[in-house]
Amino acid sequence: MKKILIFTFFFLGILNAQISKAGQSGAKFLSLPYDVRSESMGDVGVSLSSSSPFVNPAIISTLNLKTIYGLAGFFWGVNNFAISYVIPSKRGNLGFWASGVYVGGMEGYEVDPYGNINSIGNFSYLATQLGFTFSKFLTDKFSFGISSKIIYEGFGGFSNAYSVALDVGTYYITGFRDLLIAASIRNFGFDMKPSGQYTRYLYEAGLVETTATYTSYRLPTIFSFGLSLSVLSSAYGKILLAYQLNHPTDNLESHNIGLEYSLMNIIFIRTGYKIYVNSDEAVNGANGINLGLGVNYGRIGLDYGFYNKGILPPINQIAIHYKF
Repeated sequence: MKKILIFTFFFLGILNAQISKAGQSGAKFLSLPYDVRSESMGDVGVSLSSSSPFVNPAIISTLNLKTIYGLAGFFWGVNNFAISYVIPSKRGNLGFWASGVYVGGMEGYEVDPYGNINSIGNFSYLATQLGFTFSKFLTDKFSFGISSKIIYEGFGGFSNAYSVALDVGTYYITGFRDLLIAASIRNFGFDMKPSGQYTRYLYEAGLVETTATYTSYRLPTIFSFGLSLSVLSSAYGKILLAYQLNHPTDNLESHNIGLEYSLMNIIFIRTGYKIYVNSDEAVNGANGINLGLGVNYGRIGLDYGFYNKGILPPINQIAIHYKF
């Protein structure tokens, strides 16, 4: 068991060492929340039980029933969606899933050689990831999961880009009360580059028209480490405390803290907050407290999340999961 843990965290450490601070990345839809429970608690889902593999692919090894998960969200004119289907088996649990965003009705413009701005009609943006997950308990306390996925971005009728990537995760039941420790690396893959060419107009002793290819961009790779523990528990309910460290390539490192109160495992009240390292974002109001509610009735559950983004409009998401 100790050898497995040492090897796994060594492996994740090697992957994390490959994550350089690029400063910028593309395919930002991959950084959006796709697990309502996790995000409503401040993005602490790497160590939380879940009906979907979006935060940590190792999590679905805890599911012993077929599970369908669906999410819908809307913010800033962006439609956010996700769906997953998990099948348990003796050899390991399998997950099939998709998520992404769609923005329609955007008006496009182009600049002609003389500097005039002309309308070219409406266009849309579609970005999706399609994935397959395998997760298995290697011992009675330790599970490992890996997801492979295809990533697509479509920029109207102008260009598109593809890539492939991996998500890798671990999940460890410590045996001390209900303390769980987990880690994951998401979006570890190849750079993306939009197809086609674009026209450039330069003024060097007259008008010069040239064409150029688009610049490639990195994926928003993120390393997460977290733990969760019930701090209060009774026959009627419990309070779950969760912590998560996020180390992304394209943003500041953050320490996330979340709380969940469950009443008889039927009603759930959630909240969480992100603390950014070396940042004045809290002062500038770029981040706020996340809130969420959940209801379980038999094998069906409903979750709602409200994510306060300070000076930016809030994000609202709703998810449903069903086990059979």
